[in-house]
Amino acid sequence: MHACSTGVFTMKEDGDKYGVIVCSDCRKAKIIDLTKDRKTTECHRCGQRLILKKMKIHYRADSREEASWAIGQINARMNGEKMPEEMNDEKEELDPYQLAAKEAEHGDDERERMLIIGRVLTRELGSFDRSDLEKVFKMTDMDVEKDMIEKFRNLDEIYEPEHGTFKSVEG
Repeated sequence: MHACSTGVFTMKEDGDKYGVIVCSDCRKAKIIDLTKDRKTTECHRCGQRLILKKMKIHYRADSREEASWAIGQINARMNGEKMPEEMNDEKEELDPYQLAAKEAEHGDDERERMLIIGRVLTRELGSFDRSDLEKVFKMTDMDVEKDMIEKFRNLDEIYEPEHGTFKSVEG
């Protein structure tokens, strides 16, 4: 567990790649990428523009999965629920499509959500195609568009080893 000791926003510390912040308006927790040099982000729930240097980082992690777990813990704390001390190793198993959809919720925009989906599907399946993307998109608020494949082809971190089959460079 990499809880933030200072609570004040600082860039990456000790190899941590992700931080969890909480919107000051709607109180929804959100993952931010600490490796990117951003000054603001937008809350996915209420649309509030959040100035990162004014935000408290409630949790730091070196993996998106751990940061996602922290969001659940923070939300539970804010709702007055009990929290386990450690990450639950027996947590609900998600299939690759559910996992991709869940992790994509934390992307700042459509492009970032598509990259997250590509990374997760590559990590979980080895490669993915249009039918895999459609399964994930149906679980998100993203539209399944006719030009979806073309959008994936234009992402700099996604490549097409065979026609119609995709992989993420970071997968």
